[in-house]
Amino acid sequence: MLAPRALFVAAGSFALASARAPRADRVLIPAGSFQQGSTRGDDDERPVRNVTLKAFSIDRTEVTRGDYARCVEARRCKPVPAGWSADSDAHLPVTGVDWRDAQAYCRFAGGRLPSEAEWEKAARGTDGREYPWGDSVDCARANWGSFQGEGPCAGKNPGAPEPVGSRPAGASPYGVLDLGGNVWEWVADRYEDEPPIAGVRKASADARKERSVASERRVVRGGSCCSYFVGPRAANRNAWAPEHRDGDLGFRCAAGAASAGK
Repeated sequence: MLAPRALFVAAGSFALASARAPRADRVLIPAGSFQQGSTRGDDDERPVRNVTLKAFSIDRTEVTRGDYARCVEARRCKPVPAGWSADSDAHLPVTGVDWRDAQAYCRFAGGRLPSEAEWEKAARGTDGREYPWGDSVDCARANWGSFQGEGPCAGKNPGAPEPVGSRPAGASPYGVLDLGGNVWEWVADRYEDEPPIAGVRKASADARKERSVASERRVVRGGSCCSYFVGPRAANRNAWAPEHRDGDLGFRCAAGAASAGK
């Protein structure tokens, strides 16, 4: 995870001509079932199960700083607090946003945060692959695994977010980009460490209380540039409090199927 490095560059510095919502580039994900979860990761990825979803659309890339600045200019989003971004490149993913900031932007852009299941289907398709591009980890296909000169991709990857869409070879089966690495991505769901399983006896009161506290956290997906202990596997799950901010934490939006290509 990245620590704050410099003052945030004001939204107005992007010299935007309009505060209207940007035209979203969304990819259609067809209706149908897919395999959610994996046996190769932590317990919270189990059990592997078939999940059926309606058709939806999802942003081709992570939301950029330039697009988020439009929302701030329109007074529909709060500015990112000072200290979370050192680079004024409008094509970098916006970072330092909490879960509610991400929700607000998606409403501005005519969408919503994707569900956890939607995000995972967009990342891995229907063949149960471990990474958006296949089953083998690869430093060239995703910006991950490097931070302060350490990690499995140190010397190969920058150890910081890069402009969205920079790794077309890492596209998912549907052509969605940046689903492995670059920045962690907020999704809509509260975190549950175990998916509900029919027929299993309810947990004790203490266990339910502990789980209730944990479920205040929201799920993040995809890994990041600087997560070198965790590869950018499509089924990997992490979670933070909704007010959490980080220099390698961003998001993308989703919407109904009719929003694809818009």
